[in-house]
Amino acid sequence: MKRFPIKSIIQAILASVVVSTYFVVVAKLDHKDIPLLSIILHPNMARGLLYGFILFLGHGYLSKWVTKKYPSSKAFKKKMIAFYSLSFILTILVFFLVNAFFSGLFIPTGSKDFLQRFNHFINQQRVAYYFQLAIISWFISMLFFGFYFYKRFKDYQIKESEQEKQQITAQFESLKNQLDPHFLFNSLNVLNGLIEEDPKKASLFTTDLSRIYRYVLEHKDKSLVSLQEELTFSKAYLNLLNLRFEAGIQIDLHIHQDESSGCILPLSLQLLIENVVKHNIISLKSPLMLKIYRKNDYLYVENNLQKKKVFNSTPGIGLKNIQERYALLSDQPVYIQESVDLFSVGLPIIAETVA
Repeated sequence: MKRFPIKSIIQAILASVVVSTYFVVVAKLDHKDIPLLSIILHPNMARGLLYGFILFLGHGYLSKWVTKKYPSSKAFKKKMIAFYSLSFILTILVFFLVNAFFSGLFIPTGSKDFLQRFNHFINQQRVAYYFQLAIISWFISMLFFGFYFYKRFKDYQIKESEQEKQQITAQFESLKNQLDPHFLFNSLNVLNGLIEEDPKKASLFTTDLSRIYRYVLEHKDKSLVSLQEELTFSKAYLNLLNLRFEAGIQIDLHIHQDESSGCILPLSLQLLIENVVKHNIISLKSPLMLKIYRKNDYLYVENNLQKKKVFNSTPGIGLKNIQERYALLSDQPVYIQESVDLFSVGLPIIAETVA
């Protein structure tokens, strides 16, 4: 059950009193010879109070309706157009009805019927008078409700910004949580294959893997890491691959010290290397050629394409993870190019000042 709008009524009374007081002062300055009490008790003052009271209440409900109709902060212009268009109609209607009431249109007098009284009332009205009052009403409503709309507009902007920030944070955390099991799953697959081939190498692999996983645990909660850190980590991971595949994989990593500035997503380079190893044939007869280099503001990972069938796996989870995380942090896209014999992925390098 809706509560009686006592607060709105009190505000409407105060607003109408303030407006009427202003007109009393103006009238007294223009007619100094007329007593102040006569001005206050003039019928037009009662008419002014009624104007202010009804218009304030009407504009209050109108502003709430428009806000409900266009709740988004992006619809501020539509909200203003709708409010002031309807405000003009409301103002003219209120003035017409109040004037009709004070003219006795609704009160039977003498031998005149309603139609005669109505025609007489219409003949007395002046368009310029209504236009003047509408302009005054617009100006007052701009003072009262323009500030209200602007405040609500800013509140909506802040609210939407917070909601968007929370949504992006939740998405980003969800995507980052995929990295731990994904990395561990791929590493254990490599270790499993190495145990069967060479137990001694498997022991060395396990030692290096523990160091790498320590890096994963230390950096998985970060949004960005320096390119230098990620390269250092990836070199350790590439050493593990060399340990297992030997001449079956040939790695070309040439990034000079002056090219290692900027930041990228943590574990993104390692995830790309994992995908290359996972989806391509690696053998001494058909060595996998892996090239990592920087070009402008992108870090590229390229490999010769020699696809193999991978069963019981989710295709492209690492690459998809990288694309989705970059989409949340940067306007620069992740470039993916595939030809008959070459596959290339370009990671945007984010400037340290932006990071």
